[in-house]
Amino acid sequence: MTLKKLYIPLVCFGLAAILFSCEDADDFNNVIEQVTCTDGIQNGEETGIDCGGECGPCLNGLDFSGLYVQEDALGRPGINLVYSPNAALQNAYNHSATSDRSSLSPIQGMGQATFPSVFQTSLTDYYAFYQDPNLPEITFDANVLGQDITVFTEFLAASDALQVAPEGPTSFHSGDLWFTGRRLSDDVMDDTLLLLFGGPDGTRFDGVNGPKLISDQVDSGDRNFGLPFPYLEAPLQQ
Repeated sequence: MTLKKLYIPLVCFGLAAILFSCEDADDFNNVIEQVTCTDGIQNGEETGIDCGGECGPCLNGLDFSGLYVQEDALGRPGINLVYSPNAALQNAYNHSATSDRSSLSPIQGMGQATFPSVFQTSLTDYYAFYQDPNLPEITFDANVLGQDITVFTEFLAASDALQVAPEGPTSFHSGDLWFTGRRLSDDVMDDTLLLLFGGPDGTRFDGVNGPKLISDQVDSGDRNFGLPFPYLEAPLQQ
């Protein structure tokens, strides 16, 4: 009787182990089959939520899934703020794709107006406003890059994105090199103002030939651009 009592539980235990093993194996296979790169959880070979492994790369743990609205365009700071004359146009510019700001793309709700045409009107008005009535009329005929007002305003609107030279120097402006990127130390506003108000040789509106408009007269101060992101220095002790 003792042997039978021992034998029966052992047999039942063995059968149960086999059954549970098969069930666990089936469940495991089901889990593997259900792993996707859009299920909102980290599973399978993923190293983050729906990224890593066979999914796309993880971007420093940030999740860019879902729908987003572009709120600002700052490839070249100040362009939209200064040359879009009202908040509605500024918002339309910020929410548009770069490819939709060309001279061939009318602004929604603005008839046939385009961002280059709006910028051209604003730039012409600025020149008229700062014109010395005692001097011959000054108009935007060209800038130091040889661009006339039509080419330049289209460039400002349709190319408001930083260009990158992966195998070359990166700079907003360095000597004859323009717009291959942007360094923290680049004086972006002075370079932009030079193109807007400097004329063909960079001396127009230089403080002698009219008011000084080719510089915001703000330098980098004592900021240390060698610091790691977010480039903040230690707070001052009071």
